[in-house]
Amino acid sequence: MNKSKLLGLFSLVGAAFFGGAVMPSLIRTGTSYLHPFLFNWVRTALGAFLLLVLFREKYPLNKILIKENILLFLVLGLGFGLNITLFSFAINHTTLIASQLVYVLVPVVTSFLAFLIIKEKINKQKILGMILSLTGVLILILSSRSSATVSSLGTFYGNALIFIGMIGYSAYLTFSKKFNFDKSALEMLILANVSLSIFFSPLALYEILFGAGLPQLNWQATSSLIIVVIASLSFTGLTQLSIKNLAASTASLGSLLSPEFAALTGIIFYQEKLSFTLILSLVLAMSGVIISTSTKHQLLMSKLKSSSRKLSQS
Repeated sequence: MNKSKLLGLFSLVGAAFFGGAVMPSLIRTGTSYLHPFLFNWVRTALGAFLLLVLFREKYPLNKILIKENILLFLVLGLGFGLNITLFSFAINHTTLIASQLVYVLVPVVTSFLAFLIIKEKINKQKILGMILSLTGVLILILSSRSSATVSSLGTFYGNALIFIGMIGYSAYLTFSKKFNFDKSALEMLILANVSLSIFFSPLALYEILFGAGLPQLNWQATSSLIIVVIASLSFTGLTQLSIKNLAASTASLGSLLSPEFAALTGIIFYQEKLSFTLILSLVLAMSGVIISTSTKHQLLMSKLKSSSRKLSQS
């Protein structure tokens, strides 16, 4: 195995760990000290400030806030911003395991939106995978209406919010494909933090004027904010490294690893419990994603086999 693939695999596992175990825990802790509107604005504004200071020579603010990036700002703010906002409210009403299981659907929803919006091809195998994954997640959401399953499945309110946010995140991924081909991973990271800090500004202002007012930051809240900024930047950076150094079909499997890290963290630190319904949902959702995302790989292999047959016949 060459160095780039090894780096990609380490990055894949690292991103899954941050996404499944670290980020949900930090957001749950941080939003217990600060209202989610304020928490999200401060974390993205701090991230944007840090990146703009560190890379001010290569990416000054006047090169970020340009007309060509307006549509990308809108996509990031509305799609990614909706996801972050709803997740920060929902994570205190569900389990770490359930929250990450819903995000297993991201590759499937992205493929479906790509079919509707940019007319990407879809076949029976993809449709089967989508149905299986959606069935698994719907079992989780509908079963969580019972108060007896909270320690395993979370609440219906929390899971429904995360489901809606996941759709927003999938829409962001679908639309952003046409914008980020000519941009580096670092530039996209800066753009994301700047646009999100702008998106969260009116929400934070609303909370200050009509909510609890300006918060009194104690050391716990300050520490949570600083750590979540570092973890968020690390998660995004590792994700970009895995995409850069691995095949797309391999890199997409990161969404299947996050629930395992979430399960370990939830069971050890939050006394969350596994149940038959949760395991069934997880198996169905993951099976559907594997079936759906393996389509392109199988099509490529069939084309290669067809080409080799033609060569041998000639």
